[in-house]
Amino acid sequence: MDPESRLYSWAWVTADGCLSHGPCELISAYLVVSDASTDTHLYDGDNARGDKITTLKSAAVTGHHFKPPVPVYCRRGLYVDIGSNVTGLFIQWRELEKTGGA
Repeated sequence: MDPESRLYSWAWVTADGCLSHGPCELISAYLVVSDASTDTHLYDGDNARGDKITTLKSAAVTGHHFKPPVPVYCRRGLYVDIGSNVTGLFIQWRELEKTGGA
């Protein structure tokens, strides 16, 4: 086991929710659908009013992987808005230390 793996968080998400309330890095997400799905959104923030990072959707019953070439910095947290016909979303992120200032 890679000793650094404990620095990363993960979740199997089936409903809307905040995964991180502070600075973090989005590493990857994998959408699993049960039918053609509506939009599932990932946000930089602690609710759906944050800055949208990406939209995941699938027109067929298949998985959809989001793996950016470098982690996505989320200054205000990480929020997931799950669409319909979604079995779940496997997501990985890394918490970062809060720095001074705003």
